[in-house]
Amino acid sequence: MYTRPSKNFIFPVLQKELSKIKSGVGLDAASAGMKNRHMFKTDVYIGLDIDRASLEIGLKKYPDSKTLGLHADIANLDAVAGNSIDVVVSTNTLNYLPPQRRLRAISGLSRITTPQGNFICELSLSDDFGEELKLLENNFNYVKKIYYRNFISFIYERFFEQNGYLGSHPIANLLPFRIFSWFLSRLEYLTCSFRSQNRHVLLICKNKKTTDQRREFNFENLQKISDRLYSLIN
Repeated sequence: MYTRPSKNFIFPVLQKELSKIKSGVGLDAASAGMKNRHMFKTDVYIGLDIDRASLEIGLKKYPDSKTLGLHADIANLDAVAGNSIDVVVSTNTLNYLPPQRRLRAISGLSRITTPQGNFICELSLSDDFGEELKLLENNFNYVKKIYYRNFISFIYERFFEQNGYLGSHPIANLLPFRIFSWFLSRLEYLTCSFRSQNRHVLLICKNKKTTDQRREFNFENLQKISDRLYSLIN
């Protein structure tokens, strides 16, 4: 159970979606210490992050040969072959990029998604969301929107937040409050279809608008740092 009601709602939704994809290559964009690794069922998992130390922590936690790290900038993935990643996921990251870098990141992540693949990302419902949604709809025929972080979750989270962070709060992190947070998260199911009631959205994008074929992902253009860690950053 998470300390945030909104996470107690959206991460099970994400996990259910990822459980359907049992082959190919999965990319966890801005993975930090590979926090979402357990959700991926793909043949290969790639954790991408600009923080090399976090990737090394993740690789130690997951020592299997199917788990790889890519030290890279989420908004600069030109060296990654287009149409080569079967499922691309970005959570809790794009919101923190300046608008133009965010659009560049969305465009790049869409580009590397395979024609029959999935691009799943989380965005805030900011003034820039319309442009971001249009970009996704220009790239994919299917864009499903799951809205979350409703008014009740927002108030609860803001009450406990310390500089925008809630995970280590001495009260919110206690088991009774985690349980209460989970119960609050059930209300998200009542409002997840309505944009006006929420502050964030999970977008599930499929059926890419392209006539190109799927390409095999390879590491030829990547600098090898160690056995399972590669880099796009000089």
